[in-house]
Amino acid sequence: MKIRLPVLGYFLLGVILFYLFLSWQFPYDQMKKAIKQNFEESLPLTLIIGRVGPSFPFGLRVENIRVSSDSLSFGIPDLVFNLRLLSLLTGETHLNFGDAKNSSRLQGKFSREKLRNRFDLRLNQVEVNASSSQEFSFSLKVSGEAFFHWEGKSWEKGNGQGWALLERGEIKGAQISRAPLLLALCETLRAEIHLRDEVIRLRRLEASGKDTRFSPPQDLQFPLKGGIPLDLGMILQTPRPIPR
Repeated sequence: MKIRLPVLGYFLLGVILFYLFLSWQFPYDQMKKAIKQNFEESLPLTLIIGRVGPSFPFGLRVENIRVSSDSLSFGIPDLVFNLRLLSLLTGETHLNFGDAKNSSRLQGKFSREKLRNRFDLRLNQVEVNASSSQEFSFSLKVSGEAFFHWEGKSWEKGNGQGWALLERGEIKGAQISRAPLLLALCETLRAEIHLRDEVIRLRRLEASGKDTRFSPPQDLQFPLKGGIPLDLGMILQTPRPIPR
């Protein structure tokens, strides 16, 4: 026992030193650029990341995240990504991620086994801060669930669905009158989306406030060929009332 304890101690010290060396030498800046590039190639949005750093024991922490379009900018909670290193030995990928401060609010995972890929996401009252170049800002609480699976690299040919509930806080700023009418009148937004056969189907979209309720035509379809036609400015235009 007297011989084994020093050996074990040296082994643990070696593991710790190797981990510190790996954390110090890891190409965090290149990782940040890769995340940004992959995101912006998939979506017509701009991604800003303040910092990518280590998270004990074998994870990455992504801080000061903002997603923006031409009209709005959203601050996203800091995220922690954890990769199962043992799965890489079998050619598989299992990646979990969540809110760095409260994992119960945001949980997600990505898995790849052979050619099969799956992405799952669950949100529970995630706080998001939004601002506009029109000098107003507001907060959102986002809840929802989504899952998506596809084979190979052709993710647009995959299948999936999801729902979301957005609850708006008070609009603040020097130019509140410039806020889009739908945003000013409505306090909640409910949506249900399906993806199948390279087409996004908006099965449900309802916006409501204290004295208002709006909804566009149901079952809108957007083909994925040429990219996702997402424009946050178009979503926040003057609404159409639901016929009574």
